[in-house]
Amino acid sequence: SYMHDELLEGFDIFPGFATPSAQPTVRDIIEHIQNMMPQETPVAFGMHTNAEIGFRMKQADSMFLNIRELQPRTGGGTVGMSVTERAKACVDEISEKMPEVFDFVEIVERVEERSPYVNVFLQEIERSMELMAEISRSLAELDLGLKGDLQMSERMEALQQCLAEDRVPPTWEALAYPSNRPLAQWFVNFIDRYRQLSDWSMELGLPKLTWLSGLFNPQSFLTAVMQTSARKNDWPLDKMVVQT
Repeated sequence: SYMHDELLEGFDIFPGFATPSAQPTVRDIIEHIQNMMPQETPVAFGMHTNAEIGFRMKQADSMFLNIRELQPRTGGGTVGMSVTERAKACVDEISEKMPEVFDFVEIVERVEERSPYVNVFLQEIERSMELMAEISRSLAELDLGLKGDLQMSERMEALQQCLAEDRVPPTWEALAYPSNRPLAQWFVNFIDRYRQLSDWSMELGLPKLTWLSGLFNPQSFLTAVMQTSARKNDWPLDKMVVQT
């Protein structure tokens, strides 16, 4: 026989959990599992320890979201501003700082050559305009509702709650770039992204410096780099890669 109980005595099933002593009874095995088995970890299932990071982050986000939902919706006296007051202040602040919408037709008319880089920035401007249009529309609608000129709908109430809690509204996120920032920081970041596109629209040439992570689709710029290099050197595009 190639298998002996002695071979498995003290054998680590996974790091931190060894087998019980040789020839244990059923009760010994149950007690060993109850007393000696450590908390479940990715290592116990053959995965890397970092596999738990995403789960723990979602768990923490869910916990803090529940805590935030339990906070009182209104405040009185010197306790603090109500949800409506905080949302109104946020509407006024964002509306005041909202940049001007790009004149897309005028920009396209000034373009002399539709190079891959130009196409990338034009696509970025289009997506930026869609996001700006949704922000302006939703804020204007909510402002009318807060003033009593328009009946508050469920969508407007959800937007009001997001603004009061410093969260990016889902309707904005659907048209925006991936980001986990709270609303105040998210809007500052949006203004920085707008400035990059605004600077490009003035020159309509390849910038000396491009903020890749400030684009809606950074991969499109890398693809434009490959396309331009392939045309310039007569290389097959499908054989090119980007190495960083």
